[in-house]
Amino acid sequence: MKKLRAITLFAFVVLLSSCGNNVEKARIAYDKGVNLMYNSNRFAEAEEQFSIAIKYDKNNYEAYYYRGCSKFNRAMYDEAIVDFEKALEVKPNYADAEFNLGMIYFLKNDYDMSCYYYKCAQLHGRPNMEDYVKSCPD
Repeated sequence: MKKLRAITLFAFVVLLSSCGNNVEKARIAYDKGVNLMYNSNRFAEAEEQFSIAIKYDKNNYEAYYYRGCSKFNRAMYDEAIVDFEKALEVKPNYADAEFNLGMIYFLKNDYDMSCYYYKCAQLHGRPNMEDYVKSCPD
């Protein structure tokens, strides 16, 4: 009976340690995703790694951002919007996410939303935004 309790307790501890927030596991998956994206253009596989990172760290705004980038590169614009917006929810004023939202809305011919996000990105410090906002209304 003692042996069964010990095994059950061990299994419970292992189960608890493998679930929930785990920043180290999130960073490993995130790094794999970035490597897949930038070094081999394997966007679908990168997206999977970013999803794993998010599973282990729901506040990893970079994982949401790069998962959005992976989707953007596969022309999955509506899905990318969701991830960029989630990155902004976790980290408000995230200029890179705002810029990419501007790009997507531009591609979707929604110039009002595009300008809105371009101006937000400029306001929040993204460099070289002049060419993007020059045709936007004041």
